[in-house]
Amino acid sequence: MKEAPLKKFLLELRKFSAYNPRWAILVEGKRDKSALESLGIDNVYALKGKPFHDAAEELSENFEGVVLLTDLDKQGEAIFQKLQKLLPSYGLKVDGLFREKLSSSGVKFVEKIPEEIKRRRDGTG
Repeated sequence: MKEAPLKKFLLELRKFSAYNPRWAILVEGKRDKSALESLGIDNVYALKGKPFHDAAEELSENFEGVVLLTDLDKQGEAIFQKLQKLLPSYGLKVDGLFREKLSSSGVKFVEKIPEEIKRRRDGTG
């Protein structure tokens, strides 16, 4: 049962987003954004297919740092690797630790976090 790591991840991310308004939580798409916002996470920014340089420029105008929270699949890993290299060139700090914590919770897709929390709480998993 992996409820504890997922709950811990969520509490830490919620606290981080509340206390660090100059940091964005960067996700891949609008379903990921909606999922996190439904759990009380602030400053969520979705790539939504934007060119990486456009996203980086936009983020650098509004934030000082970015938590990269891409999915834990092949595509998410590729996006993570590219952005991890690109964002600092726009003056942004980058955090990949929350993605590692998500990985240890057993959840691969950001948009699945709310239903996974509910499933684990209800004991159907």
